[in-house]
Amino acid sequence: MPPTNEDGTTATPDGPAMGQVIDRLDRAAILARRDPLRTGNIIDLPEKNDVVILGDIHGDRDNFHRVVDWASLHLHKKRYLVIQEVIHGGPRDASGGDLSFRLLEEAAALKCRFQSQVQVILSNHDLCEVLGSVVKKAGKNVSAPFWRGIENAYGPDWPEVHGAYRRFLSALPLAVRTPSGIFISHSTPQRSALARFDYTIFDRALSMDDYLPGGSVYELVWGRNHDQPAADEFARHAQAEILVTGHQTSLPGVKTPTSRHIILTSDGPLGRFLALRLNVRAPYHVVLRQAMKIRSLR
Repeated sequence: MPPTNEDGTTATPDGPAMGQVIDRLDRAAILARRDPLRTGNIIDLPEKNDVVILGDIHGDRDNFHRVVDWASLHLHKKRYLVIQEVIHGGPRDASGGDLSFRLLEEAAALKCRFQSQVQVILSNHDLCEVLGSVVKKAGKNVSAPFWRGIENAYGPDWPEVHGAYRRFLSALPLAVRTPSGIFISHSTPQRSALARFDYTIFDRALSMDDYLPGGSVYELVWGRNHDQPAADEFARHAQAEILVTGHQTSLPGVKTPTSRHIILTSDGPLGRFLALRLNVRAPYHVVLRQAMKIRSLR
């Protein structure tokens, strides 16, 4: 059993006490729900300054820290950082437990520190944790090692911490929109889902049916096999020109299945991110060229 602090909270060898973690996650959840830039389930960024956009991180601490350090939010008070899918992957503990929960805690801490400057958007792996379902990546169960890592760190009380993760993840917005016509979400619905897709999920309170298979939140974060007609239709409804997403792995770090999609992969040696001016409406090919390699950052 992990040692305890004087106040009875669990102390972990490589992280803060359990009570502190839970309090921080719950505060981050409140900040996410009450964010002044949030309307419904969309964050509308202002016209000034810039935004840094990450694709899937999947526990890649080095890439995450490189981008966070480079963004220097404490120096750039009107710079925004968009984060998605930090969990399920990366380093393991001595018994094979997935340590990516630590990055989730870091994301919550960044939200608490920088508030509206940090926007974490809901991903499909996040959704699986909210629902308590198992998710596979490359055919391997990634949920069980994640849960094992939390248990190894927090002992028998780990479900309390996991509950705080779920509260934070369920509070996340679905998308970020820029005044320059860019719509940032974890994915977009594939063509087969568009006929039944309910765009009111971006404006109203969400229900469990929205999160379950067949629901529109599910279809948003799990969408694959993008084609041009589907991209055009979704962009028209979203009032966007360019769709920046994650969700799909790309060895070069960026994937362009349509003339609207820019799909970022931000983990691994070729992981990329975007840094964009918020008041510049640039054409697709110009935005695409700004996808930079994370490992090139000093």
